[in-house]
Amino acid sequence: MKSHRTGRSVINFASGLLLQITSLSIGLVSTPLLLHWLGDDRYGSFRAASDWGNYLNLLELGIGGSLMALLAKAVGIGDRQQIRLTLATGIKAYLNIMAVMILVAVGLGCFITNLVPVKGTLADELQRGYWLVLLPIFLLPLTPFRLFADASQRSYFANLFMMLQSLLITCVALILARVGFGITGQYLAMVLGTMSFQLVMCWDGLRRFPDVFAALTDRKSQLPIKKQLWQLNWPTLAINLSGQLSLFTDNIIISYSLSPATVVPFFVTQRLAMLAQSQIQGIGNATWAALADLHAKGEREKFNSRLIELTKLVAVIGLALMIAIAAYNPYFISLWVGQDRFGGEAVTLLAASNGFLLGLLSLWAWCFSGTGMQAIVVLPATLGSVINFIVSIMSTQFLGIAGPLLGTFIAFTTISLWQLPLLMRKVFGTSLKQLFFAVAKPLAVGIPYGLVVWCIARSHTPLGWLGLAAEMAVSAILYLVMAWLLVLNQTERSQWNNRLRMLFSTIHLRFG
Repeated sequence: MKSHRTGRSVINFASGLLLQITSLSIGLVSTPLLLHWLGDDRYGSFRAASDWGNYLNLLELGIGGSLMALLAKAVGIGDRQQIRLTLATGIKAYLNIMAVMILVAVGLGCFITNLVPVKGTLADELQRGYWLVLLPIFLLPLTPFRLFADASQRSYFANLFMMLQSLLITCVALILARVGFGITGQYLAMVLGTMSFQLVMCWDGLRRFPDVFAALTDRKSQLPIKKQLWQLNWPTLAINLSGQLSLFTDNIIISYSLSPATVVPFFVTQRLAMLAQSQIQGIGNATWAALADLHAKGEREKFNSRLIELTKLVAVIGLALMIAIAAYNPYFISLWVGQDRFGGEAVTLLAASNGFLLGLLSLWAWCFSGTGMQAIVVLPATLGSVINFIVSIMSTQFLGIAGPLLGTFIAFTTISLWQLPLLMRKVFGTSLKQLFFAVAKPLAVGIPYGLVVWCIARSHTPLGWLGLAAEMAVSAILYLVMAWLLVLNQTERSQWNNRLRMLFSTIHLRFG
């Protein structure tokens, strides 16, 4: 069972890494072309309007997080009937949400050109494109099938089709931008990709539970699940709202306080850090179900041991990626979209710092979300989002586009970074000392090393894309080597060697 959990987690993480590499490769090619064919005003307006549209997800009322916790519990005990009933209960819940979401989406659409300050042709394009967003909402009841894939540690399947989705969206977006469809074309590409992905995940779920729709009429058996679902959803909703305010208002604040065109340097400057951040978070996304499984079986000591190991892994990988990005991002932006679209060193350093911290906080938050204890983290999440929102608005007026990132950094360091560990000690018995050193040791090596790398990077200009890629790769690999020797002890190195051997043996037996 241990090798099974480890193998699934590694495969999920590897598929997430492949997804990020694919996304980065697609973005390297597509973003300069889209900026050329659309212009900064159209591109920035689309990004800001998309973030406004993301607020519709709050109408899900936290059902996704609570449903995933219930599915993970059912999967952990291997009860197929319970999984079937949980899926059916989720489908019915999303049917109700769908009707409300359509009404609110229509209301938001009536004001979208006021929320994103555009005029003339851009306003017409934005308005037409926004109405297309209504189409994927009709497939909202299929959402439980995607959650089931994650809860059963099959995120690799979703990641595979997300790669195909990314290719589809990008190809359609480029074609429509080239022929002059503007903002409307970007929305159309996004809608086609979203709906295709939802249908594929539905097919995957029905392949395993073909009779799930028949269970929709079994109301009596669904009552206990429905009760749990609506008990867990409100804490999840509060957390989702906090996350939305913290992480998805930046483009809106920039667009409204400065201008839609200013969103472009803000977005592209932190793009590399955001992709790396997604991969760091991918460690938690790939392993939370295995941690939830340990918790469900009452294996607290093993749960905490794995959590400390994962914390150290996130810290090491996060620093390896963010050190390279913080040092070489100006050259990356210059080669990618032009030096005139570089948002500055402050944006780069804050984006890298926030990406590193969010990787840790995301892993720790999964301990509560994955075990159905979302309510415990509602207060710190709410406090953090309020601080983030207020500081972001105020600092944007004085510091420009670095303001929202400063708000996020202050919220992380004043609330989340110390509140979550205290809660983990209280709920799971996690050792604060071990958790502290799991982060402090990688930082003790990474901070001085990062300063050296930054000074070296500023002393010359890398020779084109190949030179830039080589220098970034070398800086990241050198840190990983240093961490292997200086951060991990002999026992930990031996454990990772054994796990890698076990993984390669499993791969060889399956595919060799």
